[in-house]
Amino acid sequence: MIYIILPVFKRVELTGRFLDSVRNTGYAVTFVICDDEPKEYSNFSKFCDDLDVIALKTDGDTWWCKTVSTGIDYLLESLSDSEFNSSIIIIANNDVTVDNDIFNILEYLDSNYSDIIHPETKILGTDKFVSSGCNIISWFPYITKHPMHLQRKTKVDMLTARFLCMKGDVIRRVGNINTQLLQYHGDTEFTLRASREGFSCFIVPGNPVFLDDNDGSAIHQRSLSCYLKDLFDDTKSNSVKQKYILLSTMKNKFFSFAIVMSMAVNGLVKTFIRRIFG
Repeated sequence: MIYIILPVFKRVELTGRFLDSVRNTGYAVTFVICDDEPKEYSNFSKFCDDLDVIALKTDGDTWWCKTVSTGIDYLLESLSDSEFNSSIIIIANNDVTVDNDIFNILEYLDSNYSDIIHPETKILGTDKFVSSGCNIISWFPYITKHPMHLQRKTKVDMLTARFLCMKGDVIRRVGNINTQLLQYHGDTEFTLRASREGFSCFIVPGNPVFLDDNDGSAIHQRSLSCYLKDLFDDTKSNSVKQKYILLSTMKNKFFSFAIVMSMAVNGLVKTFIRRIFG
């Protein structure tokens, strides 16, 4: 069985597009929609009666990490151990769509199902690739390499969770998403933790997911003042505190602080370059 855990906050139209794109593959999939919209719960209301959807509500304002954790907890509690372990669990975002052959990527899972895989990511309507994961070249200074335009499956240290695929047994052994984190880095921390525990993370070629990139995300940040402000906002990807929480699960406090400062400088340089060169 394939279960797709889909954390959502508003953006009902995008959720519908994602569901339809997966349904068009012809695969039997159960969606676990975890709605984090306080009071309205518009995704829950829209999709709760769909036969292939399990719709859940959070307590509101739990953000991405706790919302995904809620979906995983539901499956752990609802399925038998053997059923959970043998199922394909996918953590996805509703800002992507997939093509009809997306599930061909499951052929890249090894015979022991101890891999975690993610397809490449393209910007919707373009030929532009963006990162699905990276290798850490150096922790300090913090330098990463992001493989793209792949011809074969490529091992990396960490992956994003736009369409993150694994057997349930991997989640059971690695553990749930870290809810000390808020909105960002939960996928990074989970896959880094898996890598440290002997699981292999791969980006796989052939069937990318397509990102609806219209949200002014941090990868397009050009304002130095906004970047500096985001360093102190826990809901932003550049948050110093959130990155420190991520790293402190793996490194000692001094080294974690040094790496976070390196990340901050790295981001500042990238923002400056985007501002100058576009």
